[in-house]
Amino acid sequence: MKRLIFVSLLFAAPLAARETASQPAPFDARARSDRELVAMLRDESDPWTARPCELGVPLFGELEKRFPDEEAYERGALFAGAMCDETEGDYPGALEKIKRLEAKWPTLRLNNDGFYLARRMEDAEEYLSRLRSLDDEELGGLNPSGFWSGVRMLHKQGFDDKLEDLMLEWIEDGRMGTIPAEMHPGVSRWALTAAVRRDRIDMVPQLLGNLRSPSTYIELLGERRFEPIWPVVADRAGPNLDKIADEYVFWATGRLENHPQDRDRFSTAARALHYAGRFEDAIVLARGWREREGALESIEEGDAWALNIEAYAHDALGNPNQADAIFDQLAELDPAEHHWVVNFVINRASRLVGQERWEEGLEAAALARNVADKSGTPFARMIVARDHVCALNALGRTETIDEELRFLRENRAEYPPLAAQALLCVSRREEAAALLIEGIEDERNRSVSLEALRSPKFDLFYTPSKLPDPSELLDESPELKALFETYARAIPEEFVPTASIRAKR
Repeated sequence: MKRLIFVSLLFAAPLAARETASQPAPFDARARSDRELVAMLRDESDPWTARPCELGVPLFGELEKRFPDEEAYERGALFAGAMCDETEGDYPGALEKIKRLEAKWPTLRLNNDGFYLARRMEDAEEYLSRLRSLDDEELGGLNPSGFWSGVRMLHKQGFDDKLEDLMLEWIEDGRMGTIPAEMHPGVSRWALTAAVRRDRIDMVPQLLGNLRSPSTYIELLGERRFEPIWPVVADRAGPNLDKIADEYVFWATGRLENHPQDRDRFSTAARALHYAGRFEDAIVLARGWREREGALESIEEGDAWALNIEAYAHDALGNPNQADAIFDQLAELDPAEHHWVVNFVINRASRLVGQERWEEGLEAAALARNVADKSGTPFARMIVARDHVCALNALGRTETIDEELRFLRENRAEYPPLAAQALLCVSRREEAAALLIEGIEDERNRSVSLEALRSPKFDLFYTPSKLPDPSELLDESPELKALFETYARAIPEEFVPTASIRAKR
């Protein structure tokens, strides 16, 4: 099973990889002796886990028939069947077998398998039920990346309130110390929404204590659902977000000093410096890694994010040529070896298009499409389509724009602002406004749609763009403006980040 964890059903052997150049034909287990069948279980040169359908299922099935009183073979048959089902895309069948294993042998810890299958099936009820059932050991063993993937699935299915309530419950029960540290900000952020909704204002200072990114405070200061806590949020953020930005830098750089080899901490520290408007310091931090001998040969995703931030910092200081050079280096990475490079070829293209460097941007967007079509999400492909629309229209090459717009319209539920901005590039402003109204009315897309209507001065990450901004529509569409003001406000000027004030536009 690609993601399922092999339980040591018989032997304390690790799960072997299933990568083989060619797969031998299925064998007839009935023709093998008991000794031969057991030997095949131990054969690391041809592990049954690499061929669960062709080898694992018949192997354990035959052993279970011959030794009906041996529970290990029964467990093996169920698990091999689950692996086979997953391989063939039968996720419900795989989950049913995992549940049978859990019911008969409660000591087996198969929640990670269950979480994986629930995500693949987009079964929000199953995923949430498993989250509720976690004991402290299981909660502490959560994989943060897999967990947040599940959270995105729950959000897509409209389970935000239930998830927020559960995370608040974890904190009320004193389980924060059990949760992996890198999950604390995210868990606290979701719990904060539940605390405000349930009028648990007494919990707010504790929850804000785990929230250090200035970008989070921009959201809290802008959305009306957080109006009851605006004063305490404002006090913690400080004028121009300087107070929280400084705390974020102190926290992020301190974590990096404690574990200088952690590449995720490296990128977080660079991001914190950038958000604080300390562009020169962000460049020095990233350059110190980039200029090491052999750095790019051993690059990890965290390193690449730090370099991305270095490039944006150069833009903020008015040094676009230096930024170009960094993005060009990232674009040369092999996506087959570094699947995450999709993020950076897309950011490179969007930056060039946003700077109205149309020919360069279109060429970069074509490269981004090649990568995104293989390893990108629908959201990633929408960014690429938006960039194509805006560049092609500016160049007067309109023959394929309708096809790009059709894709954006069809996928608008993934991220309405991208489709709206593409429509703005071709002067279809009324349709763009209608699409954003639709986005705000959809609770799942409300926050991202409101964010798109916020002043660009509150965008901390990206290089400023010259493309038409959705916020322009607030003065053109009374209906859009009224809906925006129902759920959000124009954030007071006193909170315009220092990073935005310092950046050259």
